Amino acid sequence: MNSYKRSGNKWSVNETLSLQREYELLEWTVQEIATKHQRSVEAILYKLESEDIILSWTAARGFNSDKYQESCEDTITCDDDSHQNITINNEEIEEIEEIEENKLIERVWNLETSVGEISSMVKQMFNNWVSNKSQTSNRCSVKR
Repeated sequence: MNSYKRSGNKWSVNETLSLQREYELLEWTVQEIATKHQRSVEAILYKLESEDIILSWTAARGFNSDKYQESCEDTITCDDDSHQNITINNEEIEEIEEIEENKLIERVWNLETSVGEISSMVKQMFNNWVSNKSQTSNRCSVKR
């Protein structure tokens, strides 16, 4: 199992320029670039596509889309934090996606509730401010 030390790290300008040079000028394959950058082949493909260096993954030098599809159809294998090899099947993926979707729905609901509470507080503060301002204004007009 490959270890991608730079997985999840933001791409620097220099790394992006290096990626472009390696792909276009040196004509390296995506596997060679991935090894050099310590990133997955998929990360290299995403970056090449987002930088408009390639039109699609199938056009990428050295990328075998059939082999990639086969590896994605049945299972996904990944390393967890303890570096134990884990295999996840499609049913488990759907269950994880549903859990993540439910978490997202709950977060959105909590945000909407918080915004509603903040809105009520702002209205109350504004009403208090208007009330205090009018009381101050009345006091000033009485003294004249």
